[in-house]
Amino acid sequence: MKHMKRIAICGAAALTALFAAACSSKSNEPTPAGERVITFKTDIGALTRAPQLDADGSGSFTPGDSFTLLAGSGSASRTLEYTLGTTTLRWSDLDFAAEGATVDFAACYPTRTLDGGRFDFTVRQDASGDLLMASARGVKVGSELPVALHFRHAMHRLVVKYTVEDASVDASAIETSCTARNSCTVDLAANSLECGSTEESFSARGGQVTLLLVPQAADGVALDIRAGSLSKQCTLSQLDACPAMLEGGKELTVNLTIRDGAILFDGLTIEGWGSQGTIEDEISL
Repeated sequence: MKHMKRIAICGAAALTALFAAACSSKSNEPTPAGERVITFKTDIGALTRAPQLDADGSGSFTPGDSFTLLAGSGSASRTLEYTLGTTTLRWSDLDFAAEGATVDFAACYPTRTLDGGRFDFTVRQDASGDLLMASARGVKVGSELPVALHFRHAMHRLVVKYTVEDASVDASAIETSCTARNSCTVDLAANSLECGSTEESFSARGGQVTLLLVPQAADGVALDIRAGSLSKQCTLSQLDACPAMLEGGKELTVNLTIRDGAILFDGLTIEGWGSQGTIEDEISL
């Protein structure tokens, strides 16, 4: 009887071990490509309109922020609104994504409604006046590595700085008016934009003003400056060393000095806006 009991116990132990081994083997099986989650690692530039901003204007995306995501392969594509920290996108959700193929991703912030992968954009001088764009090409279907989306500023930033050496001029009252083209058509899939033909005048007061401009030729951007009884009009292309094109993601600073009854050009600099902030998250539908 004891011998039979020992056999039963040994048999049960063997079955338990066999079941555990089977479960372990199953858990070690790779996740099918279609069920793998697509994760994104975003890198965004400084001075964006993201909800969390530091004193210098740098910031990062936070849970709840949304941007438009375009995924495509060949002539097939899918557009969706991505909300950080809310949803999960799997490769199987992209029904055109065949295993072994690659997919291109493109994104813009804030969200936009696309028509054939394109949309119209008009720049404004407020918190939502800028546009951020990112792209990642040739991502292998089924990849579990985070897809890197580096968001760049699509608009150009113009800064006009004044040094006042004339006691009759109040720096805070200096008026700067800039007339330039204000709209463009964005091809998100191609990560490019085409400047429109409509113009608008943007105005600001103070010893330093900052304006967002659609990327465009410098000879079409005109400044009208009024400082007390003094005034000056010119196009950016008339300033020494000014680039022919105002490129997206770059900042042109024009330095002007007011002295001896005149507004004088005192040089310029052009540089990138900088980059700061990263976040990794899953995208869900």
